[in-house]
Amino acid sequence: MLMAMLVAAPASVAVAQTPRTISLRIDNDAFDFWMLPWNRPDEEYSSGVHITYDGGDAPWWSRRFLRQSQPCTTSSRECRMGRAEIGQDLYTPATSKTNPVPAPGSRPNAGWLYVSQTARSLRASRSDELTLTFGVTGRPSLGKFTQTIAHNAAPTFNRPSDWSDQVGFEPGLAVRYEQRRRVGLDDHAIGFDVVPRFALTAGNVSTAAEIGVQTRTGWHLRHPWLPRDGPLEIALIGGVSARAVARDLFLDGNTFRDGPHVGHEIFVASGEIGVLIRFRALSLEYRAVNDTRSYAAGPKWHPWASIVGGVTFGH
Repeated sequence: MLMAMLVAAPASVAVAQTPRTISLRIDNDAFDFWMLPWNRPDEEYSSGVHITYDGGDAPWWSRRFLRQSQPCTTSSRECRMGRAEIGQDLYTPATSKTNPVPAPGSRPNAGWLYVSQTARSLRASRSDELTLTFGVTGRPSLGKFTQTIAHNAAPTFNRPSDWSDQVGFEPGLAVRYEQRRRVGLDDHAIGFDVVPRFALTAGNVSTAAEIGVQTRTGWHLRHPWLPRDGPLEIALIGGVSARAVARDLFLDGNTFRDGPHVGHEIFVASGEIGVLIRFRALSLEYRAVNDTRSYAAGPKWHPWASIVGGVTFGH
């Protein structure tokens, strides 16, 4: 399914001359570089790998609802764009080499393997995105397979993991709407902006409402969502968000059958700081995130980090 989306998208952008970006994002608490390697956590949201394609026209199912009639180019101020993504997320309880059995009340192991497609309506001061996500949990999510490979690469620093008791197989569907606004200055060498946002997610995997705000400042700051050319960009990023959760399959367990579960906290929050460097077609970003407790017996804080690399074609 994802391959069909990626093959179809370049065909459409070739006609419209729309910039397109392929990026790889890896989330892992092993990237908490401010900690010694043997002290970094390997638990909670333990790992995520996401491959994203941004570019081309918006998906066919969304075009009748979008106000913008043209795909994005580097000179667009109002346009529409599509996004396709494939990813895998892993969630694990806390263990150690001296105590390989999770403490009572710990979250179960869970894997989530998914594909998604997003319709993006973009203006200079506002971004609207509607995302449809389909995926699977349980053994078909390949959580045990992926973590075993990763842990075998560096056994000295990794804790043991037991996937014999995990959230079971379930097809997953999520629909997400996110709106972002922007106020800022980017027509000077040093730019600054503030981007408030809110999002709603509904489905058997997650049902939640989220609000947040992000600030950026930097050298030759580019627009956060409209495609733009420019010289070397260096940006510092910071943000906070809060989420009200009605359902989280990875904590609440399977929808239609019994299985391991611990329940969820109704309100959770996150903070982030990061740095982005973009030069011509290449970009690299590092972002550190700290989440509050997501279930009763969970840690008060859980730090993890992302490394994102991207390459843009068609400028």
